[in-house]
Amino acid sequence: MITITALKWVPALPRGQVRDYRARWILKEAGWDYRVRLLGGRDDAAGFQARHQPFGQVPAMEEDSRPTLFETGAIVWTVAERAGILIPDDPGHRNLALAWVFGALNSVEPYVSNLVEARYFIPDAEARNRREAEVLPMFRQRLDQLQDAIGQRDWLVGDAFTVADLMMAGVLIIVDRMDMLGGWPILKAYLDRATDRPAYRQAVADQLADFEGHGPRDMGWDPKDFEDADVKR
Repeated sequence: MITITALKWVPALPRGQVRDYRARWILKEAGWDYRVRLLGGRDDAAGFQARHQPFGQVPAMEEDSRPTLFETGAIVWTVAERAGILIPDDPGHRNLALAWVFGALNSVEPYVSNLVEARYFIPDAEARNRREAEVLPMFRQRLDQLQDAIGQRDWLVGDAFTVADLMMAGVLIIVDRMDMLGGWPILKAYLDRATDRPAYRQAVADQLADFEGHGPRDMGWDPKDFEDADVKR
């Protein structure tokens, strides 16, 4: 049986975006059953890190008789490959899909993460505005380049949804949550196509359901810090 790790609780802003939904998404595309191991507090994270996840993050994918996997790109590709889904049969397209998986995680997501860090994790207003001004040009350039690459096609590789689209959609979801896709209508339409898949909708619904019944104390946090802090602006 496969077990996916996830967090017991997060504030409102990242709900539906915590990266375990990517692992849930591919498993639902495959039609594979899995369990969820909910982690809470520093002790849980530290203990799991010592056993399975060198960075103490979620998700990890545990499975009997197999090494525990971490990093969503590795989990998504491995499940797709084993299940025989969402990876093109043509060797050239297969390699291109893999290139786009790396592109989503290495060439697009870091610039999205820079903007997230600037907007939501820098408490000082002056420093926050300065950092956002620094990261916005490269963020915009990356989205321009991605929009040009997609052009009039529905998907990144060939004529069908692949793991490349799953991973790229996972990055663009963050941009959309920040209400930043308005200037890139091709990317917005592309994301809407990808997230219209039943497997995606169920993966996110399951993640949100797992947060129910938990709160900041389950993570070792003070509830007072989250009374009015969904967006720290």
